Amino acid sequence: MSCRHLAAAGACVLAVVAAGCSVSAQGSPKMTADDAVPFGLLKPDAPALVPPVSAPVTESVALCFVEDGRLGVVQRSLDAVASLSDVVEALTEPPTTAGASLTTALSPSLVVGVRLQGGVVQIDLSPAVSALGGSNQLLAVAQLVCTLTARPGVGQITFTVSSAPVDVPRGDGSLTADPVSRDDYATLLP
Repeated sequence: MSCRHLAAAGACVLAVVAAGCSVSAQGSPKMTADDAVPFGLLKPDAPALVPPVSAPVTESVALCFVEDGRLGVVQRSLDAVASLSDVVEALTEPPTTAGASLTTALSPSLVVGVRLQGGVVQIDLSPAVSALGGSNQLLAVAQLVCTLTARPGVGQITFTVSSAPVDVPRGDGSLTADPVSRDDYATLLP
């Protein structure tokens, strides 16, 4: 047999197989009687063909708290897809597990607003931030930077008071109104 004859025979076999497996074409949908539905698919206890996908109820979020003048990281479950405001709010509540020595330098009213734009979070602080002592102010800023830069899409943080840029302390003791990142607080990180 020549290659031409083999190719023609192969095409015939494929056509026969395809015809045997195909669904007939019809112009419009038609009703099928219940007794003609195969495999017990109409039974109330029939397994679902595609299991339902449920969204997670919570997500684990890394939160930075204060421990002996440095930062300690704790995983906490928050509502699934926690907003940056939800994460900041969680920072005002230190862990309460037995033996936990972690605290927070953040009061619930210290952060007035949180906004993400282009990988930079702008945190608007209450004027009460100026009343925090030097080390507490550093720890409050470090908590926010450590926690928020661990979130997806966040690389830097800027701080304002009443929407005006404000100087914040960095881990080396210097002040800056420029955007800060985790690297600026490396000396305080675990």
